[in-house]
Amino acid sequence: MKILNLLILMFLNFLCCAENLQKRPAPKTDWISKIENYFNEKLDSVKSDFTQIGSRGNISTGKIFLKRKKGLMKLYYNDPNPNVAIVKDYKLTHFDRDLKEKTIVSVYSSPLAFFLEKTVNLQKNVKVLSQNESPNSVQIKLKKKGSENEGEITLVFSKNPFQLKGWVVLENNNYGRQTQIILENAQFNASISDKEFEKFSLTSEEGK
Repeated sequence: MKILNLLILMFLNFLCCAENLQKRPAPKTDWISKIENYFNEKLDSVKSDFTQIGSRGNISTGKIFLKRKKGLMKLYYNDPNPNVAIVKDYKLTHFDRDLKEKTIVSVYSSPLAFFLEKTVNLQKNVKVLSQNESPNSVQIKLKKKGSENEGEITLVFSKNPFQLKGWVVLENNNYGRQTQIILENAQFNASISDKEFEKFSLTSEEGK
């Protein structure tokens, strides 16, 4: 009888533990570490169509080329938008294909700066402002440390597979423009020649 009672108690205890395990919430994903690993270990390049939505709802489309670890990025806008934006050698250059004019600023003036570092370290270089998670996507809002007036960026990722889907840049917290980039038909880790980032420099035939 004692043995039977002991077995019953053990069975009831097992059922209780199993019920508690079922009620226990699943551990939360460490999205910061996951994003760092994605940028540093899994994302080498991106070639993609994109749609850009401005603060006033104005829409442009184009093609984006990105070699993240080399700090190279190019946005070529489709007509009637005449602009080309190229990041190279830590400089962000805007070209106007119609006017044949260009402006150059330091890439570090953009909230995108950390994104183009060879090694992304979110915990060291940026401040995480918020994390929003839905069943299919994750959004992380970031601001570069020590640059309170340089705006912020929200990175958008799909969950399955975990991939970059776009970003939203707010150039200044109070009065700056907000620009959303949505990647479409993206090719990740596609082969891209460095020469792609030399076009429309105004010294090449295409830029004249």
